[in-house]
Amino acid sequence: MNEINNRLEQFIQDIEKAKQYLFKYIKKYNSPIHIYTHIDADGLAAGAILGKALYREKLPFQITILRQLEKEEIIKIAENGFSNLMIFSDFGSGQYLELQKELLLRGNDRHFIIFDHHLPQKISDKKEFQAIEDIHIETNPWHINPYFYRIDGSNEISGAGVCYYFAKSLNKSNIDLSKIAIIGAIGDIQNQGPNKSFSGFNSFILEDAKNAGLIEVVDDLNFSLIKPLNEAIAYSSDIKLPGLSNDANKTLKFLKTLGILMENADGNVRTLNDMNKDEKQKISSAIIEYATIKLNIDPHEIIEKLIVNKYLLIDENNSELHDVEDFSNLLNACGRTDNGSIGIAIAMGDRKNAFEQAKESLINYKKSLLTALNWINEKEKIQHKKYIQYFFGEDVVPENIVGTISSMLILDEGNKIDKNKPIFGCALRIDEDVYKISGRAHEKIVAKGVNLSEAIREALSLSKLDTLGGGHPPAAGTKVPSKQIEIFLENLNKVIEKQLNF
Repeated sequence: MNEINNRLEQFIQDIEKAKQYLFKYIKKYNSPIHIYTHIDADGLAAGAILGKALYREKLPFQITILRQLEKEEIIKIAENGFSNLMIFSDFGSGQYLELQKELLLRGNDRHFIIFDHHLPQKISDKKEFQAIEDIHIETNPWHINPYFYRIDGSNEISGAGVCYYFAKSLNKSNIDLSKIAIIGAIGDIQNQGPNKSFSGFNSFILEDAKNAGLIEVVDDLNFSLIKPLNEAIAYSSDIKLPGLSNDANKTLKFLKTLGILMENADGNVRTLNDMNKDEKQKISSAIIEYATIKLNIDPHEIIEKLIVNKYLLIDENNSELHDVEDFSNLLNACGRTDNGSIGIAIAMGDRKNAFEQAKESLINYKKSLLTALNWINEKEKIQHKKYIQYFFGEDVVPENIVGTISSMLILDEGNKIDKNKPIFGCALRIDEDVYKISGRAHEKIVAKGVNLSEAIREALSLSKLDTLGGGHPPAAGTKVPSKQIEIFLENLNKVIEKQLNF
């Protein structure tokens, strides 16, 4: 514990330097601070935290949401006629050399700060301690990244978490933004400990949220609190029950046989939120019995997945955003349906028009995911090379959801996806003749040495493509000209072969 506390202390000291850097240069620019952030739940949460913190300091700001921070986008930012202090949140580390070159070294005199949690550019493994330390020294104080303190950005702190610590350095009262940081962390699936617990700096952020009376952590069934319970069980991504999964009618009949009243007074199917403690006990016992007797699943295995930590927002007690996971899903839906500004407004506290619009985005988002998954499975769109598997989105899987689809496929407990190979989703961009590539790898092959961030960068180099790419070992992405997609995939196959056989 002393070691991680020391790392946190070093991290906070650098956050303070970044704050001083901001105040030093903000006086130079007679224009709002320009925040650039990513479209996913973590990026929107990060943007909302920064926006709220700056608003409270009466510092004018504007927020731009980007699908990726690509080289062309950086050049465009550098060439615009505005003079702003800039903050890059939930991206920037993987592009820091381009940002430095275009904004600092070419005489533009454009100052910026990076708050990110991805591996820095040209770093392929978190164990490259000396190279990471060199970047830390070179880019201090304008570059904040957990890897500088030997904290894993893939599961110990998210982009929103980094921004939260900056917000807290601006004003201690910003502790109330800790809940938004936890929403961002769950959006990046960082609650990967036993029973979906947090580790690293995330655990400190959670303590802030609990101590401030913002979040309650409870043991509960691992299903959505707000969906009709039969649908929550039938379409769970974590718990697969052949004979019940993907069939809401059979699941409803299963629940009714337990003697539980399944309808509210208005005739709607009850949710998990509507169930009392005894009813939940009946449901958990019945599922455990079903899984162990009918499916021959080890009791410990099903219990581990069935009973997990739920993170509940105390001030959203009667809201559809009570469960942090549901809040995170809503933000992700906003970003992926080109409504990121609505997501940021909600995270900053808007519960009126923005919330109603966001719910519509969530419905459309879920429909697009279901359509895409059904199409991939029914049309058998997964293609294989010896060491990788991949699919082309064609006109069904657009760029804005290809990463989510790749994640859902690799995490699916069914047998349709080979967990021994990473999967790469390839979606053709509408306004450019390139494929957006989103790679995902199951944790068991990451443990064997697969690193998608490194693999994508090396495959780009082998393919002679001057394109940015990277992310985390289990999740990374880039873009590839459509004419070179086949050679890029073949090079990916070679790189993954090398990683697995190293």
